[in-house]
Amino acid sequence: MSARLPLSRRAAVQQALTLAGGAIAGSALAPSAAVAAAVARDVADDRAQQPVDVQAWLSQTGVPSVALARVEGERITTEVVGVKRAGTTDAAATDTVYAAASLTKMLVAYVALDLVVGGTLSLDQPLRDIVPLPNPDDPRAGGITARRLLSHTSGWPNWRNAPAPPITAAFEPGSRWQYSGEGFFYLARVLEALTNTPFPRLMRERLFTPLGMSRSSVVPLPTLEPHRATPHDGRGNPMVPYGGDLTGALSRRMEAAGRTLEDARVVDVEEAFRALDPARFPLPNFLTPNAAASLLTTVEDFARFVRHVATAGRAGGRRAAIVQLLMQPQVRCNAAVQWGLGVGLERIGARDHAWQWGDNPGFKNYCAIDPQGGTGFVVFTNGDRGARVYERLVRARTGADRPGFLWL
Repeated sequence: MSARLPLSRRAAVQQALTLAGGAIAGSALAPSAAVAAAVARDVADDRAQQPVDVQAWLSQTGVPSVALARVEGERITTEVVGVKRAGTTDAAATDTVYAAASLTKMLVAYVALDLVVGGTLSLDQPLRDIVPLPNPDDPRAGGITARRLLSHTSGWPNWRNAPAPPITAAFEPGSRWQYSGEGFFYLARVLEALTNTPFPRLMRERLFTPLGMSRSSVVPLPTLEPHRATPHDGRGNPMVPYGGDLTGALSRRMEAAGRTLEDARVVDVEEAFRALDPARFPLPNFLTPNAAASLLTTVEDFARFVRHVATAGRAGGRRAAIVQLLMQPQVRCNAAVQWGLGVGLERIGARDHAWQWGDNPGFKNYCAIDPQGGTGFVVFTNGDRGARVYERLVRARTGADRPGFLWL
């Protein structure tokens, strides 16, 4: 006589529904919405419990490592698989430093909105009143505000790769969505002007230190170097991290002035770039620190930020006010995706989740936060095919898909 395996929670609920359905066949009765919702939750739970071979995904995609952190209230759980660099046995860990790429924008937006709540920055003041525009002859750009930069509705392009023609808003600011790294780089100038603080130092003082993010910086500090994951191309070949020459030039400039890398203002970065190659114009796409994409961090550190946002509602006060602004819809991208003030908004069920993807050469990342539910996650990879890995891992561990996966 064979032993019967115990039913999963989902199977038990489904069996109960089947029995109930048979008992009331032909009647107008139906299982309650609450029971149906329980089935949906249990399906997700069962999916999240299914064993998966993460290492096989890494091997098949040529991605050396993946690091995932999940937040449930105050609790953080981490999962790291793989190595920092292909061809070595140097295992990735919770303290491995990844390039966060555009996940940088989530943190910059938080700091900007902190200044809004504190009365230092206005969301709707024309920013040309604070810092000269990169193209003052563009009539549309006069309407660019912090709200437009944070919601990617300024009309500016993502990046320029040549100084000519000058940057120009492609449409009336606020009329539609267009992703813009240029906008966040310009926002850093504004934040420096309003606070009289270098952008890297501002991030340290307003966010990294208060949250205990000790292995995070928007500049490549020497202390982070031994812990950094190497970027890899689509075939799994190691790549040289971008910006090494500029970092060296900037370091020498700051040392000569008796200052550190985190004391570098935007103008210092531009001057360091010119010193390297006087014939080239210092376009934002080639500069670090960069408010759009230069954060270096660990999955453990970034999870502290995710928890900070996810639990803001129960904390109340200024923190809750910042997250409330962050989550305000500004522009719709499709039926399930909008953009708020610095983050995307994924509609899942009846709630909006803050989200952002990261896409730098050799690093592909994703983050989503549900402030109403007090949950969230962040996932980093160090390979150009990393999205194939993180999408599967997120589905496996959370039991749910993401609208952002389809939209990207």
